[in-house]
Amino acid sequence: MKRPLYIVVATLVLWSGACDSGVDSERIVIAEATDIGVLLPALETSALDGEINSQLYLSLNSARWENGRLEYAIDDLSLAERWEFSGDSTVLLYFLRDDAVWSDGHPIDADDVVFTFELIRNPEVGSVYIDAWENLDSVVVVSRHEVAFHFKRRYPGMLFDTGIGIVPQHVFQDAAVDHATLAGHPALIDPADNLVVSGPYRVAEWVQGDRLVLVANPQAFTREPATDTVVFRVLPEPLTRLIEVENGSADVTGPLAMDEIERLAARPNLRIETVADRFYDYIAWNGSAFEPFGDADVRLALSLAIDRSEILAGLGIDPYARPAGGPYPPIFGDVVDPTVTPDPYLPDSAGTILTAQGWSDSDGDGVLDRDGHSFRFTLLTQAGNQRRESAAEIIQARYADIGIDMQIRLVDFNSLLGLMFEERDFEAVLMGWQVALEPDYLVGFFWPPDHPFNITGYANPKLDEIIPLAQAAATAGLAAPHWRAAAKVISLDRPYAFLWYFDDAVAVNQRIQNTRIDTYGLYQNLYQWRVRN
Repeated sequence: MKRPLYIVVATLVLWSGACDSGVDSERIVIAEATDIGVLLPALETSALDGEINSQLYLSLNSARWENGRLEYAIDDLSLAERWEFSGDSTVLLYFLRDDAVWSDGHPIDADDVVFTFELIRNPEVGSVYIDAWENLDSVVVVSRHEVAFHFKRRYPGMLFDTGIGIVPQHVFQDAAVDHATLAGHPALIDPADNLVVSGPYRVAEWVQGDRLVLVANPQAFTREPATDTVVFRVLPEPLTRLIEVENGSADVTGPLAMDEIERLAARPNLRIETVADRFYDYIAWNGSAFEPFGDADVRLALSLAIDRSEILAGLGIDPYARPAGGPYPPIFGDVVDPTVTPDPYLPDSAGTILTAQGWSDSDGDGVLDRDGHSFRFTLLTQAGNQRRESAAEIIQARYADIGIDMQIRLVDFNSLLGLMFEERDFEAVLMGWQVALEPDYLVGFFWPPDHPFNITGYANPKLDEIIPLAQAAATAGLAAPHWRAAAKVISLDRPYAFLWYFDDAVAVNQRIQNTRIDTYGLYQNLYQWRVRN
């Protein structure tokens, strides 16, 4: 999730592979707005981290999004050759491929699997996957190529929680004491030809803020990639990315500004593909930094003062986005409560609520105040994200209409994440999530009071009762009513102003074939992408 800002001129000059005549015929060039954060699955925190790491590190199983749910299988990105459950379904046994090797030639075995899961179990490491241990008792070596996961109980997400990229014990075991030591490992700081991986690609070059170059891993034991070289170029400016993909200097770029989709779709050298219903934007209210945000009635007023439909229509993105009312996008049909709907635009009602809470313009300066404090705060959002920047400006104007002074501060992605997750130094932030495809991870992952991704510090005793019931259910069907109830509590409390669910659209050069871009992600089968010359 680290997104350093980089000026266009420097990027074009420093990357010698860019040229007016187009990309090299033997490589795929992808224009990204942001840089990768960390090249290790145990430490990844962003969707981009996860998708690139999936091409570097194999996991025990693989998943796809089919028929509105995750389906698990063994494929070229799987370290196991099969799995089986015990009779009571509390033990999951994986059988590893016996020809599995790391890129340095070291054999991959069950010890690497156990090491990976013990690594993420260590709270000092700070892995976002530590929640997998809420239901795990132990991960045990059965034999060199067999590993057993012992669970406290059967539950729907067992394959999901064991699908984490496996890392090499012999490389990282001495750095596994805490986050700083692990993140500062020389192989992660300078990964080119140093990072030991297992997937179809390895790292040939990484210039942070400029480019990441992946090349075929000669030790790949499943399948060689269809295209030998993939270059991720970091181009923070949306216009620059569009120019690069239109003139053929880049093969893929996204997410597209939605008002550009129709124009780009008309170009014969491009096609548009979408990651549908996988995202939502929100405003997170930090009550510990700005006291009024700790009041649910104030949060309701703030939500009612946002004209979601106006923003979507004004930005020309309404064909690809829908007003949001809670944490579950429409793709999660079984856990979406139909009685929970997006908040309407009711500025008069918002004003009435604020008046009832003691807010008034006592000094006539146009800004509400209470007990000598003005309703004045700063909203942080991502610099270079046109949708979020424009939405912030529209929301700013609507808040001014009801006497709220909201200032906007644009922050590069890397710094913004630090303010959100490490320092918690923000009053309000407009950001978005690419959601995990298991219902637990949209509620049980984000909203427990002590979870690092609960950036607002929100807590409600009702959730403390409901979430364990959902997590204790043996099947997805039994868990669904509880997830619906939990989502309703969150929706009505509004720790976020849920703004809109949206699709990500990407432009792909027609010369790139065999892509699979859908709800599951952009680069899920990157190793299968072919260049048509």
